[in-house]
Amino acid sequence: MEKSEEIVQGTQSLARAFSVLDAVADGNGDLASIGRVLGTSRSTTHRLVSFLQRSGFVRHVDGRGYVLGARLIELGSAALAQMPLTSVARPLLERLSQQTGDTIHLSVRDGDEIMYVDKISGNKGLEMRSRVGLRKPIAITGTGKAQMLDLPEKEWNRLYALAQIAILSDEMPPPGFLPWEEYVAAMREYRARGYTMEVEENEASICCVAAPIRGARGEIVAGLSIASTLPYMTRQRLTALVPLVTSCAEDISRELGFTRK
Repeated sequence: MEKSEEIVQGTQSLARAFSVLDAVADGNGDLASIGRVLGTSRSTTHRLVSFLQRSGFVRHVDGRGYVLGARLIELGSAALAQMPLTSVARPLLERLSQQTGDTIHLSVRDGDEIMYVDKISGNKGLEMRSRVGLRKPIAITGTGKAQMLDLPEKEWNRLYALAQIAILSDEMPPPGFLPWEEYVAAMREYRARGYTMEVEENEASICCVAAPIRGARGEIVAGLSIASTLPYMTRQRLTALVPLVTSCAEDISRELGFTRK
């Protein structure tokens, strides 16, 4: 076998191994379902899964099947630790959490979605579905809309349309999803004010106020939010929290090298 052919086969095997991890992350816990996702034979699927299991990237749990392994937790923790944003932001997020008692979210844009890279749960005994590593359509989250503020309205429309498709496919769509005319009017107001709000657009009964975080060149690099449930997060309280979330976002931005001109 020529060296170029070996490289191609090695690349294919690596791609398949990553695809196994994606399949398991999506809840495919047995060889048959993993093989269907990958389009591989049972023997090939078994070989890939066995390799990942020996390496600690997946593990088998009785009654559940294959799940992601501890090695991925280690790598994920290392990746977060190496991200300047999370290490810089963490002390300021903790301060904001102590000031409000609410859930604090930090997210970055990943394609047409946001990904949560840090979360501090509130102290009101209520837990949200959000978690570090979770992705959501950018246009229906507070931190996502904060990261859209510098984008042209044509891009708002495209991202809104993608979010709408996701919402319509949800078994229990959030009740706060806005028609486009109301959405764009709100976004124009948010852009003028430098912060965003989200009221049950992403998850029923969950509301938040968010602000953008900027990098050294002035570009928006992340979004920060204060979130809670409707009994605690009224419209009046959302407005009252604006100075805290924008101040914290500005502090993080300064730590990242941003200077407002």
